[in-house]
Parts: sequence; C-alpha cells; structure tokens
Amino acid sequence: MSREQLLELEDVKRSLLVQAYRMKQEHPHMSPVGIEMEMYSALMAEVKEITTRIQMSAEA
Repeated sequence: MSREQLLELEDVKRSLLVQAYRMKQEHPHMSPVGIEMEMYSALMAEVKEITTRIQMSAEA
C-alpha cells in the first residue's frame, strides 16, 4: 500500500471514531450492541469502497 492510501485509511478510521462518539452522544437510548452494529455496517461500507478503489488503481 502506498503512503497516500495508508493516510487515507487513517483519516477514515479517525472519522469513524468521531462518528461513534457523536452517535453515543446523540442516541444514548441505543444499546451498545445497536451502536456497534451501526458502526460495523458503516465501517464495512467504507472498507468495501476503499478496497474497490485500491483494486481499480492497481489494475490501471
């Protein structure tokens, strides 16, 4: 992986952590399992998108 791709992954990780914190603040009624499931879904969508972009750039 290139340095640029690693930095992009770090930015995504940082934004997901911020999103998780915000979600806990805005939705205190949700169970930890519900919040974790939402975050897992968001994380997997990001991973899929980044993986697709990396594969496309590797093929080019």
